[in-house]
Amino acid sequence: MKNIQKNVKCAFSIGDVKIKGASLYRVNAPMTEPFSISLGTQYDFDGLFVELEGKSEKGYGECSTIPEITGEYTGAAIETAQSILLSINGKSYDGIEDFSESITKIIHGSSAVKNAIEMAAHDLYARENSVHITKLLGGSMKPAETSMTITLGSVKDAIKQLEAIQKKKPKDIKMKIGVDARLDIARIKAVSERLNGEKFYVDANQGYSLQDAIKVGKVLNDVGAAFFEQPMDYRELAKMSYLRKQTGIPIMLDESIVSPRSVIDAIIADAADYVNVKLTKSGGMRQAQKTLFTAQAYGIKAMVGCMIESKLGIAASLAVALSSKNVIFYDLDGFQFLKEQPFESGIEYKNGMNMLTNGKGIACIRKF
Repeated sequence: MKNIQKNVKCAFSIGDVKIKGASLYRVNAPMTEPFSISLGTQYDFDGLFVELEGKSEKGYGECSTIPEITGEYTGAAIETAQSILLSINGKSYDGIEDFSESITKIIHGSSAVKNAIEMAAHDLYARENSVHITKLLGGSMKPAETSMTITLGSVKDAIKQLEAIQKKKPKDIKMKIGVDARLDIARIKAVSERLNGEKFYVDANQGYSLQDAIKVGKVLNDVGAAFFEQPMDYRELAKMSYLRKQTGIPIMLDESIVSPRSVIDAIIADAADYVNVKLTKSGGMRQAQKTLFTAQAYGIKAMVGCMIESKLGIAASLAVALSSKNVIFYDLDGFQFLKEQPFESGIEYKNGMNMLTNGKGIACIRKF
C-alpha cells in the first residue's frame, strides 16, 4: 500500500469544533480480484482521503472516484479538494447542516470530493464530542445484512464466484450484468438455480437498450429476483417506467438517483420501485440522508450502496443507512475487494452481516 500526502493550510470552525489544518492522502492498494461491471473494470484501488485536524482529534473522509458515474479522477480530485478547503479557510459555520450546504454550493458536481470533506467533518465533529457517528446521525448500531457481488464474466465465472461467496454465508447475492443480454440470461439462470435461500438481484449499470432490458426483466421475474437495478441510461426514466409495466419486475434506480430532486423526478415519471443512495453520488453523509428522507416521505423503500471503498467509506455508509427506516437493502461489500485495508476497525463482516464497531466518530483507525 502506497500513499502520497499533501498538506493544506486551512482553518475553520463548525459550531464549537475548530479545525486547524487539513491533509490529503492519495492511497494505492491492491485488490483481491478485478471488479468488472458494464461501465468498465477496476484493477486496483486508487483513493483519496481527507484528514481534518481538530483540537484533540482527527477526522477522516473518503473519496472514491468512478469517472463514468461522478465525472472525477483521483488526480483531479486532489486539486478540487485543495481548492474547496482553501475556499473555506477562515470561515465559521453554525453547525454540520450549515457546513454541508456550503460545501454543496461551492462548486458544481465533484460529489465524491465533497463527500470526503463532509465525511471528515462528520467524523471529527463526532470525535471531538466523544460520540459515535450514529449518535450524530440519529441512527442505531444494529447489525445489517449486506449483499455480496458477482462481477461480469462467463457462466462458469459466475458459478465459481457464487460458490466462493456462499462460503461467506451471505443473505443477499447481487450479480453484475449489462453487456450481453443473451449471456446475462444464461448467467442469471445458472446462478438462480444454485441459490441456497439467498435473496438475488442484478445490476446492469445502465448497460441495456429497452429491448434487451425487457428480455432480461422477464427472465428475472420468472426466477423470482428481488429487483432489476439500473437497467438503462440514467436519463431514460420514461423507458424505465415502461419496463416496469411490461415485465412486472421491480426497478431499483441507482445512477439516476443523486439528490432529493432526482428522487422526485423518478417518482413523477413512475420509474422506480426502489432507489439506491450512495454517499459518493450524493456529495456527503448529510446530503445522502436528505435523499433517503425524500424517498421515505413518498413511501419509497431504499438501498444504500457503495463503490470499491475502504472500511472508512463503508462504515460511514452503513451509519447513514441505519439512520433511515426506509432502507431495507444494504449493498456494502466494497471493502472486501481490497487486499490491504487503509483503515482498520469501523466495520466488521461476519456471516452475511455488517456490524459497526464501538468508538468515537466513524471509529476507523488509519493504517497508512
